[in-house]
Amino acid sequence: MQKYELFAVYLHSNIITTTRYLLFNIMNLYKFDSVAISPSDVISLHKQDTWELTYVVHGRGTRTLGDETSEFSDGDLAFIPPHIPHCWTYDNHYTDECGRIEYATLSFKTEFIDRCASAFPEITERLEQLKSVSSVITFSGKTLEEMTEMMLRMRTEKMSELLPYIFRIILLLSKHESDGIVIGRFAETDRTSDRINKVKEFSLENYASSITIDMIANHVGMNRSSFCTFFKKATGQTYITYLNKLRVDRACSLLRDGKLSITDVCYMVGFNDVPYFNRCFKNNRGMSPKEYADGVITQRQVIKSRKKKD
Repeated sequence: MQKYELFAVYLHSNIITTTRYLLFNIMNLYKFDSVAISPSDVISLHKQDTWELTYVVHGRGTRTLGDETSEFSDGDLAFIPPHIPHCWTYDNHYTDECGRIEYATLSFKTEFIDRCASAFPEITERLEQLKSVSSVITFSGKTLEEMTEMMLRMRTEKMSELLPYIFRIILLLSKHESDGIVIGRFAETDRTSDRINKVKEFSLENYASSITIDMIANHVGMNRSSFCTFFKKATGQTYITYLNKLRVDRACSLLRDGKLSITDVCYMVGFNDVPYFNRCFKNNRGMSPKEYADGVITQRQVIKSRKKKD
């Protein structure tokens, strides 16, 4: 698929809301690196709080993904959730004529996925499911071909022209994550995930009510201080930040229905102060609740107009 075709798809999906997102500092939520270096210069075992998609253009050796070590070669692709230790150890004798190996890495924050969810409301559920991935996965067949093609094309693009490709990759990941082939796990992450899932389940069931730190800490069998430290280390954010984001997500769903006022939505999702709700919404979505609701209405009008023309 050519670059202009990708951009057309991306614009066609959501003209108003997506454009606003692009203008709200979205570029600081992702990073793309394409490097050709000596095997000895490759970063050692590490982990990060972002999602990572790494593609080996040229090289072979052994890779460590969480608790598992295996061999890899040209074309290796790995999608790595946050906080899983990983590294690639390259064979010094398998390099190009300049003694280098080559790989490309796309990393993005969870907030980027959240922004995509608002820009593409029709796939919100798929993107939420993507955030639940806790093992390192790869893909096969056409999905693998499409992802590697995007990664290869991105190497020759300017940073300002990467966004259509990244959106396409996010869409592919969200569509096919359930078909992913597990190639790495991390026991510590699994134990942490169990506790985090318990927090999320409780929050999903009670977000519309008043939830205190002591309440959620007690629910997972921890004291307040230990819980705050645990949650921040595991997710990279405070529980209140997470809870507010969850409430804003639910507010988006209600605003898309177009049946309730902004004030009604505010109280229905657990906020008890409209100005605070407005601030949280803008911090999470890059626009006010009113701007978001107006954008959805405009989008529906555009789609309705297209259907009439067709």
